[in-house]
Amino acid sequence: MHILKKYWVFLILVLFSVPAAYQLLGKGFYEPSDLHHIADIYQMFRAFVSGQIPGRLGPDFTFGWGYPLFNFYYVLPFYIGALWFYISGSLTWSFKLVFILSIFISTPAMYLFLKQYFKKLPSFVGAILYLYTPFRALEIYVRGAIGEALAISLLPLAFYVLSRVAKDSGKKNIAIAAIVLALFFLSHNYLWILAAPWIILFFVKTKPTKYLGLAISSILAAGLSIYWWLPAIIEQKYVSAVTPFPLIDHFPFIKQLLIPSWGYGASVAGPGDGISFQIGLVNLFAIVAAAIIIVFYRKLIKKENIYLIVWALVGFFVTFSMMNIRSYPIWKLLPIYNFVQFPWRLLFLTTFFSAFAIACVIEVLPEKMSKVLSVVVIIFSIALTINYFKPSKIFYKNDNQYLSRMFANRTVSGEKSDVSLEYYNWSEDYLLLPVWADKRPVSLPTQKIEGDKVITVSNIKQISVVHWSANIDSKAGGVVTYWAYYFPGWFSKVDGRMVDLHPGKPYGQILVNVPEGKHFIEFYWAETDFRKKADYISLVSLVIVLALLVLQFKRE
Repeated sequence: MHILKKYWVFLILVLFSVPAAYQLLGKGFYEPSDLHHIADIYQMFRAFVSGQIPGRLGPDFTFGWGYPLFNFYYVLPFYIGALWFYISGSLTWSFKLVFILSIFISTPAMYLFLKQYFKKLPSFVGAILYLYTPFRALEIYVRGAIGEALAISLLPLAFYVLSRVAKDSGKKNIAIAAIVLALFFLSHNYLWILAAPWIILFFVKTKPTKYLGLAISSILAAGLSIYWWLPAIIEQKYVSAVTPFPLIDHFPFIKQLLIPSWGYGASVAGPGDGISFQIGLVNLFAIVAAAIIIVFYRKLIKKENIYLIVWALVGFFVTFSMMNIRSYPIWKLLPIYNFVQFPWRLLFLTTFFSAFAIACVIEVLPEKMSKVLSVVVIIFSIALTINYFKPSKIFYKNDNQYLSRMFANRTVSGEKSDVSLEYYNWSEDYLLLPVWADKRPVSLPTQKIEGDKVITVSNIKQISVVHWSANIDSKAGGVVTYWAYYFPGWFSKVDGRMVDLHPGKPYGQILVNVPEGKHFIEFYWAETDFRKKADYISLVSLVIVLALLVLQFKRE
């Protein structure tokens, strides 16, 4: 009873969140636009099973050639999915679990953040609106954007932990903030970059004496996650920079942002988009109401809250403007602009700002009016969006049917001999080609290790999915081919001694020059010296964070 009394608000928030997750909790599966995340979860699991710590190379992509996807792509959703696949044995449930978590994390997280500045009721209403917004349904049930959905749920949690540091920069608060921020960084490639200016502006009014605590938390978070983001930045030069979704083609029209609509199609160039980019009627009402209050009823607002309302309104209108095609010249000034691909991704910020704005509005209204408005906002936010929180269709397929579509020869239990027609028709264009490759392979290699005309290869062994060996007999100096994309992280030994690798054409396959005679050759994936340095920084950062927590608990 004591626990219920203490945490009753969170229990109610969880109950309010159930309808948004209901369609994910039942049997069957749905097939959103980013269905390939099933493959990504499976490949992260396979990476860990192969002994990779951290997982970087998905070993089964592209006819089993492998691809270092997790050297560039965000990783946290796939860590969670891979762990659940290990526990449950179900890929589709692992996929759905990440979205379920994103739903049930976001409402308590938004409440905790808002509660740092407002009373319980406005904080509760803001948390509900943060979930029941069209864009949240779009991310889960239409796009299946696993990283964005998780990042959106962690955004208010990041604000919350930083708010705690801004009020008390003790060791425990700094350590917890560092962990949460690191998870936020790992959840998506650049949503945290798009949110960072607004986080900085929010805390700029913090007492200067607390800046050090905020800086330490951020530095430790960067250190915890540097094993991923530093190689992702530095080694981006090793893959093609061409994106199939140029930013210029995907600016929404103003009417698409304002007028309610829904669909399960795709974002395309021009006005014929098959999906909705609506901000949401209740969200728009929240912004209009906040603007009216700041302009005409400023006397009702506490002095310390004026900045918060202005921050939310400015954030909303700047974000809204950046989704208009006239902002394209500004986008081009950003080094990441082409990676963003879809300007309407900024709807995650309009969702956040509008939820914050409604809390501001309810906070300043007289008690009776605030209660009435709270009920109205909750009812309408749920009523106007609940039908969006469902897939277009439910499918009853097993994991092997999806693996057959996404991989040449994989099943949950192991390899299979045939390649399905579905896989030949499956597009892996989101796996940007390494710069050494002119085109993708189109078939399975007859054997993983092959020699040229003067070399005989025998006794080929798979030690792990990323470690192969063979005996070779070379009549003269020749070349051995290992059928995988050449990329930093692959190594080779001949008779136990390291040898140089180089890429071949047209696929960027791995080649090794070998001398005359009989030899034992190995190919394996491991951390490069550069990545090891980043790993060590993350490890040291983790030790520091744990030390801060231990020291704090000892004091208590």
